[in-house]
This record gives sequence, structure tokens and C-alpha cells, in this order.
Amino acid sequence: MKSVTMRRAGALAAASILMALAAPTATAMARQAIATQAANEASTPRVSVNVVDGELSRQERRDLQLLERAMRDVQARGFAGLDRHLPELRRALDGAPAAYPQMEQRGKGEWILRSDDLGETMVLATVIQSMAGGEGLSAVTVRRQANVYPLIALILGSEAVERRRFDEAVKVLDRGLALQDDDWMLLKEKASALQSGGRHDEALAVLDQALASDSLRILMNAGPLHRGRGFSLIEQGRLKDARAAYDEALELDLEDDHAKRQLAYIDGLEAGQPPVAGSVIPPPAT
Repeated sequence: MKSVTMRRAGALAAASILMALAAPTATAMARQAIATQAANEASTPRVSVNVVDGELSRQERRDLQLLERAMRDVQARGFAGLDRHLPELRRALDGAPAAYPQMEQRGKGEWILRSDDLGETMVLATVIQSMAGGEGLSAVTVRRQANVYPLIALILGSEAVERRRFDEAVKVLDRGLALQDDDWMLLKEKASALQSGGRHDEALAVLDQALASDSLRILMNAGPLHRGRGFSLIEQGRLKDARAAYDEALELDLEDDHAKRQLAYIDGLEAGQPPVAGSVIPPPAT
């Protein structure tokens, strides 16, 4: 059994990485993955990739069903709908496996990919295809399944942020990050918890460390992390640096309306307009 955190070195050619970086949506990432596959096939032996539904353990299935019930109640009633599920969700996270990587090799040509995002799945399946070609394989099976325990950590962390229990939020999000240290949603939510508690230096440290990583998963989702940096930098009065952060987000997604609004807000501040309470909010996840 082999756990893998996908890194740039040895994973994809530079052109493949740039394609992934340029894709702001799942559909775009899927198109780029197909283009990358075609480019790779021109220079490497053809490797067939079979993406199938993975099979969760009995406990994973129970915990996923719990998570799905909780999410339905959140959608119906907001975070108040989560209250009755919190004890069970906490027990589920307590019982999470010691290791739960997003990508895990179970045997020669056999992989588990824990992802709920179709675009991400296709990009990472292409990465696995490239690796398999380098190992001389002709076929590989990728078993896609839900990313159960990091998602439970995310919903528990988000609930704690919503209820202003910021220290608790950071602790539970760190538990999720102990399972998958390059989960960009957990990193983003941890930064939001720190920001909500006024701990902007710590939030920037989290985001800077993430963006310095060579994790392909973070590279594919760097825009929200740059926006998170921009928020803290505005709060610190570092408008030039904040502008650069939002410009970085726009370079990755030219249609990033949040970044555009915040750049307009920075323009106003630099022109002497007073700050407007509530006009700068923690950026959305997507």
C-alpha cells in the first residue's frame, strides 16, 4: 500500500502543470486533462485508464451516510440543522484512520482517488496515467470514492467558525489536515478561522506556506488562497500587497468577480475613501 501526495517533480511535464493551473472550473480542468493526455500520448506508450466507483469500508459508508444526512439538514435549515448531528460527526472524526491520503496506490496498476470533484478526478487520473507510463504499465484502474473524513473535519470546522468558536475550529481543521495536508479547502477554512479571530499574521502564514507548496492539488486551486491573502492584507492596511494578491487570483481566473470587487474597493481606499464596515468579507471557497 502506497500513499501519494502528488508533487510537481516527476508527476507531470511543465506544460501539463500550466494547463492545470489555467483551469478555474471543473469543466475546464476536464478539458485540460484531456488535452494533456493527448499531448503525453505523443511521446509515451499509451496507457489505458479505467476510472470506476471505489468501494468504501463498512465504517466509511456509515460515516458518509451521516455526513450526507447532516448536509441535507444544513441545506434545509442552515447551521442550526447541524446541531443534532454534531456528536456523531465528532465521533466519526475521532474514529478516522491514521492515514487517509487523497491518492493511494493499493497494488500495481491499482489506485484509490478520494475526490468528490469530477474535474479534479480527471486531472489526477491523467497524472496517474503519466506515472503508470513511466513504470511500463499498459493499464491502470483508478477507484474514485468520497473523501469522507476531511469533509467531516471541514463541516465541523465551518460550524465552529460560524458559531465563533475560532480556537476549536483551528483544532478540528488541523485534525483534517493531519490526514491530508494539501487539502486546499481545509487550509482555506483554517485561514478563515484565524482571520475571523483577528489573527491575520497566522492566517497569512498558513496561506503562504500552502502557496509555496509544490502540491498539484493546491496549484489547481490556488485562486481562493490568493483571495484569502488579499483579505488579511487589506485588514492589515497593506493595500499594495493586497492588490498583488487579488491580481494573482485574476491571473488564474479572469472571471473572478470577488477579486474584481476587492480591487475596486482597494482603488477607493487608495483614493481616500473611508473603509466601509462589512465591505471586505472573507472570500468564498470558489
